[in-house]
Amino acid sequence: LYSSAASDVYKRQPLMRNLKHQFGLGMIEVLVAGLVFAVGVLGLSTMQIKAKRTSYDALQRSLATSLARDMAARIRSNPTAIDTYAAISFLGGVTSGNEPSPNCKSAQCTATELANHDLWEWEQALEGAAEVSNNVNTGGLTQPSGCIDNNAGLITITIAWEGFGGKTNPTGSTCGESRGLYGTDNINRKIVVLDTFIEAI
Repeated sequence: LYSSAASDVYKRQPLMRNLKHQFGLGMIEVLVAGLVFAVGVLGLSTMQIKAKRTSYDALQRSLATSLARDMAARIRSNPTAIDTYAAISFLGGVTSGNEPSPNCKSAQCTATELANHDLWEWEQALEGAAEVSNNVNTGGLTQPSGCIDNNAGLITITIAWEGFGGKTNPTGSTCGESRGLYGTDNINRKIVVLDTFIEAI
């Protein structure tokens, strides 16, 4: 005779085999989902890093543009000392030393003294001396170089700094090229160049 108990066991065996088969597929699905999630997170992390670098480069370029315009305004307001402004080879990235004497904000200065004071303040701004964290300047450009050239009244103000992901050295100026601060063949060197005509008095 065919017992009902045997029949129940017979009926349950395929079901149990199916459940075991489903458990195996579930584990594979979890592993695949984990892999897809990991790849997605990696892609988002890479994209976020690139976005931060792009944002930082834009901030540095904006600061360099502002500082170039600031120096142009200083020279324009003190045109008799154009040659003093243009006498420097570069500024920035080094200790700019003590403030020149006299302090032109509180004392009368000659045109040359004012130019020297302007150059000192400009270098302080390039280096970010207004913002300090753990005795390190943090408010300026990365590895800055500031250059001023005078060609018969055509004043060229160039600011160079170290950026991310450079491919070629910009050809608009040689400012800072010889300093060895901007990677192999200066590929990380970024520049802002401002030309303005200021007639010497």
